[in-house]
Amino acid sequence: MVTMSNLNRKLLRDLLAAKAQFAAVAAIIAIGIVSFVAVYESYQNLYLSAEHSYEVLSMGDYWISVDELPARAARDVDEIDGVTAVGRIVGETRVDLDLESGRRVEAHVVSLPSGHRAPVNDIEILSGDYFSPGDKRELLLDTRFAEHHGLEPGDWLTLERAGVSASFRIVGIAVSPEYIWIAKSMQELFATPETYGVMFMPHGMAESFFDMRGMVNEISLRTDESVDESELLDSIRNILRSNGIKRITITTDDDIGIATRKIDIVHGVRTAHIVPREDQLSHAVLRMELDAFEQMSVLFPMLFLLVAALATYVLLSRMVESQRIQIGLMRALGYGKLQVLSHYVGFALVVGVIGSIAGALVGHALARILTDVFIGFFHIPHVEIQPQWSVVGLGVIMGTSVPVLGGIVPAWTTMRLHPAESMRPPAPPIGRRTPLEVLLPFIPRLPTVFKLPLRNSFRNPRRTLFMAFGVMAATAMVLVSLSFVNMMNHMFTQVEQGANYDLRLFYTGVGSTSTTRFVGNHAQVERSESVLEQPYRLKLRDASIDTAIMGLPAGTDMYRLFHEDGSRAEIPREGILLTTAIQNDLKAEIGDVIRLEPLVGTVAEKEITVVGIVDEFMGGKTYVSLEKAQDLFDLPGAATGALVRFYGEPDARTMERIYNIPEVASAETAAALIDFYEDQMDFFWAFVSVMLIMSFGLGIAIVFNGVTVNVLERRREIAIMRAVGMGDRQLAKMITIENLGVGTIGILVGLPLGYEIANAFMQQVAADAEGFAFTAIIYPSSYVIAAVSGGLMLLLAQIPPIRRVTRMSLPTVTKGWTS
Repeated sequence: MVTMSNLNRKLLRDLLAAKAQFAAVAAIIAIGIVSFVAVYESYQNLYLSAEHSYEVLSMGDYWISVDELPARAARDVDEIDGVTAVGRIVGETRVDLDLESGRRVEAHVVSLPSGHRAPVNDIEILSGDYFSPGDKRELLLDTRFAEHHGLEPGDWLTLERAGVSASFRIVGIAVSPEYIWIAKSMQELFATPETYGVMFMPHGMAESFFDMRGMVNEISLRTDESVDESELLDSIRNILRSNGIKRITITTDDDIGIATRKIDIVHGVRTAHIVPREDQLSHAVLRMELDAFEQMSVLFPMLFLLVAALATYVLLSRMVESQRIQIGLMRALGYGKLQVLSHYVGFALVVGVIGSIAGALVGHALARILTDVFIGFFHIPHVEIQPQWSVVGLGVIMGTSVPVLGGIVPAWTTMRLHPAESMRPPAPPIGRRTPLEVLLPFIPRLPTVFKLPLRNSFRNPRRTLFMAFGVMAATAMVLVSLSFVNMMNHMFTQVEQGANYDLRLFYTGVGSTSTTRFVGNHAQVERSESVLEQPYRLKLRDASIDTAIMGLPAGTDMYRLFHEDGSRAEIPREGILLTTAIQNDLKAEIGDVIRLEPLVGTVAEKEITVVGIVDEFMGGKTYVSLEKAQDLFDLPGAATGALVRFYGEPDARTMERIYNIPEVASAETAAALIDFYEDQMDFFWAFVSVMLIMSFGLGIAIVFNGVTVNVLERRREIAIMRAVGMGDRQLAKMITIENLGVGTIGILVGLPLGYEIANAFMQQVAADAEGFAFTAIIYPSSYVIAAVSGGLMLLLAQIPPIRRVTRMSLPTVTKGWTS
């Protein structure tokens, strides 16, 4: 028969006697572990699903981009040992979605074999069928483009290239591992399905459509693990050189310089560019998103667990102080220092085990729901959900270790107590006026219901600080969660206020400002402005970043930019405006001279002065005046697009005339752009919603714990006041006034603390996400909500302990008064 030791019996009795307080600490631990396990396990499932999709659909390891190569070059690469290679044709085209209105968008077309599935970069058919044999006029559409435009298998699309139109039948809706994230470039990471889509065409038909009979302009390949990378690249270089390619670059870091490009153009030197998987656009952006998600899945729960450790410290500190006599008795009965130490550490261990196991199990169940939400957002073709028991186990270890570490310090104090000294009740404090009474001598004349709370708050500073800490932590955590909501709203507001146009036109290649003026001559067009945009590399000292320079008319009101303080930023006639993200990456300041290196063409490098910083959460572009851009790019009178504003709602005829302008490749409405950004935020809303709910739960738990211990610790004092005739309502009022006074201190400290935590958190995420700039954005309303939430938590948390002490019988409370 198993017997329980005396210390374990005492441990169990003390836990049951203070079950509400220990349950609150266990709840805090559980909330932290739920957030960690649920979010980190979701991250692991997302990563596994992406990798599983890559494996099932044979995602390429390298892409070779050229102007054109004979198809036999792809077969030569395929014959390299351990390599599977496919030659294909990729190109851009215009799409007629509605012949009556002439509405067009741009499409990125990728060729696939029609007689069999591609051995590299295959696709997953979601509805419909794969191509029928014979290289017919058939298309497979990416699911996002098809859903946005309401296209289904059996519908027809008209594609247009080089003035030639052809109709294609949609045979299926698909998703590709290459295009989990669809973007035009690293400078334009968000491509809306309103104006841009991905579609797949039979290879033989693509040869005809793009006039590339027997040729390819891209080779994608997969390699076995045994393949040596350097030997593979040497073999590829030899094959490319044998087919007339003289210059070969690998990744964007190896882009050839301007002088070399000029020589190459003069001598007709052909180039090829090799892109490894880590630099492939979709994969790179997806990894960046997942890395930021991983950061949030770790940092936010760590805040919860830190609060749990402090809550455990407070609870055990008060327990050790209240059980001084019991500790002395245990030592007098022969229990050693380590036995007493382990006994009080046992409280933290039990609470940690219960809280962490409960939190890990709930988090594990919640992870499946979050994974489904995130998978749907990213459109990952194959879902791979595995029980992440290592994450669950890590959550249990963390949830157990954190309170134990928080409880060691107060438990350690038991080892310093001498038995005889600890069995003697501590000497009462010397009566003196509190600092508040010194500063405010009128306090003794106040009514008792106000005077006693003020005195109690200062006569036991430690107790006051412990309780203020609970309210402070709760207020700070709520504010941190609200900062995420504010940041997302701020991002959305940037897009909504910045796009002050009705329609944005994208020209085919580099167009002309005369096209913009032609658009502006339409009767229903109020105003039209040219836009000129080109990719550039910015260099400052040892730092460099690839971005785009966007030229806008000076004084424009259709494309609005803002400083960090919210004021409007004007497009300068001279100099350049950097976004906050690019400023951080380059460590640039206003007045610095930046070197500009074009990524395409042969325009010479130039220098330009930084004249301002604009606030954009994604730092993909920099801004100059249109005239300055035309001078920098050596493109007088050029434009790559236009911003258009109408008088009211334009009719179908006006839109048709604009869409049918030969230079117009696609058009995007501001409303569609805003809707797209709103859809993209669903992923972050799911995460933030979980964090916000848990923050409120944690706040209630920690405030309840602090208030409960604070009230119950004074039950004898309260009993005396009841004995001398103070009524329950008056007692409750007095306790509430004292709690609100202390809580106000906690709220006042918690608000700035919450801002600092939120700011540190955002900076950490931004440091690991290139091209992004996150700063703590907290609206005044959020400070009010956090402060009111802290007060409400305090008022709700004090109800159970007040009811308990007012209902206890006086003989029970005063029993053993002299002990």
